[in-house]
Amino acid sequence: MQMNIDENVQKLLMAILRKWKVIVLFAVIGALVGYFYTANFTQLQYTSSVEFLAYATDSQYEIGDSTVRTASSDQMRISNTSKMNYAMNMLNTYIEIMNTNEFTSKVAQDLNDRKNSSYTGGDVKSAMSVKAIENTAMFKITVTTASADLSYEIAHQLETSVPEMISETNSGLINVSIEDRPVKASAAGSLGYAKKCSIAAAVGAVIAVAYIVLRNLLDVRIHSSEELVEKYNLPVLGSIPSFEIKSTSQSRATVSKDSAANEKAKGDE
Repeated sequence: MQMNIDENVQKLLMAILRKWKVIVLFAVIGALVGYFYTANFTQLQYTSSVEFLAYATDSQYEIGDSTVRTASSDQMRISNTSKMNYAMNMLNTYIEIMNTNEFTSKVAQDLNDRKNSSYTGGDVKSAMSVKAIENTAMFKITVTTASADLSYEIAHQLETSVPEMISETNSGLINVSIEDRPVKASAAGSLGYAKKCSIAAAVGAVIAVAYIVLRNLLDVRIHSSEELVEKYNLPVLGSIPSFEIKSTSQSRATVSKDSAANEKAKGDE
């Protein structure tokens, strides 16, 4: 049983190898389709990003690891060992604020004032993605649009807008520093022409292999006398020989020679 399975797998592999030209053809066709689709029906995306680090301020009373609220200033004072935890706990709050229409509208307005443009808060919100970096007090804002310039300008504006918002929200208890400044993208994002064409070519090759495998699995014809004996245990009593058919030009030449020979024989008689 195991031998039969191994033989069948080997036959499938040999069938695939024999049809390598078909696989290459399908891959090339897939790549061309992927290029055509990308060029005509998709829009390339460009990304710029900026990373921030949130940290608690140093103005505080230290009482072990506890937090103290003073009566005079109504500000929360955090011990040195709790600064990082406090900043991390506040990240989700700031991320939610950055996703509000009020914040994105302000970013758009500041960008319009600086660049004399007419972007809306919806434009900024749809392009912007904010994510906290796990187990740190850092967060990353990624801006993705169809324009490398626009992605960079929005990310550049966030360098100013985010620290201002955080400072106003927590009365100076939390500050942020810029750890990674935005850079204008020089090429499209992860799914540009090259990657989309590569994916399409791989899909084409897979389709070709699947077609070859299915065709072999569904082929129930007997291809040799050995296969007949192996599958059905029937004796082979005889076989019809296969005659090679000559080409038309060769057939005509043979007929002409035979006719000439016949004419010569008649003349001799």
